Amino acid sequence: MVLLFSGCDKEEQIPSYIYISEFVLDTENTNFGSNSHDFVDAWVYANNKLIGVFELPATIPILESGSKQLTIITGIRKNGLFYEREAYPFLKPYDIQHNFIPAQVDTIQPVVVYRENIKMPWIEDFEDNTLSFQGSGNSTNYDTMEITGNASEVFEYNGTTNKYSGRVAIPNGLRIFENSSVESFSLPRSGQEIYLEMNFKCNTEFVTGIYPLTGSLVTSVPIVNFYSTVDADGIMQWKKAYISLKEDVNNPEYAGAEFKAFIRAQTNTTSGTPLIYIDNVKLVHY
Repeated sequence: MVLLFSGCDKEEQIPSYIYISEFVLDTENTNFGSNSHDFVDAWVYANNKLIGVFELPATIPILESGSKQLTIITGIRKNGLFYEREAYPFLKPYDIQHNFIPAQVDTIQPVVVYRENIKMPWIEDFEDNTLSFQGSGNSTNYDTMEITGNASEVFEYNGTTNKYSGRVAIPNGLRIFENSSVESFSLPRSGQEIYLEMNFKCNTEFVTGIYPLTGSLVTSVPIVNFYSTVDADGIMQWKKAYISLKEDVNNPEYAGAEFKAFIRAQTNTTSGTPLIYIDNVKLVHY
């Protein structure tokens, strides 16, 4: 009885709270392109202990009080998949000393930057009004990508003013469109993370992938299918994709190969125009 009542006297610890609505990606004064992102999760640590992974926006209870180290890491949907949630490996953690006050909610807006030691050998933001894509594919019967400066079509993000985006308008009939990067890239094959970032909007399905260049034989490796981004009001919405290339680049068959990235669509329409817009393409690795 004595033990029972002494247990009841123990006070329950009151958590402190932090509220995170979104991350801010700072690329100003860097060579890392646009500040657009889709960081959907926050990986939260207090004094190097993982509190949890939280989909944003989130109010997060933390059983800490006083001045403690608070670390917040960006989380993405790998390959656009809802169930593949990962910490994005190319950004520095947001790391501060925070004063936790029980029952108090503090608003935090983490500002994150790319790590200095990453490599970004390909950035295509179309802002120089030139294309680093070219027609490709053995079965292609349409390969025209153009640059649009139409304000209603150009990508816009968080107040950033852009002049141009890439546009593909596919004619009616049975069409196979494909473009790949003009340049081929030597990518790491020791298990390092490799991602292709891309903003896109479309009213038709298309696929992204890589070409391993092994001698005279060029075989396409499709990685991710993307679907129409037309919303309930019939308006195409811009999306952000993080496409993981590591798994396919490290295939033993491709030892010694360089790689190109491609986008492809197959359409068969009698009315309307299949459209694909892309912007802020980034190839990122260590």
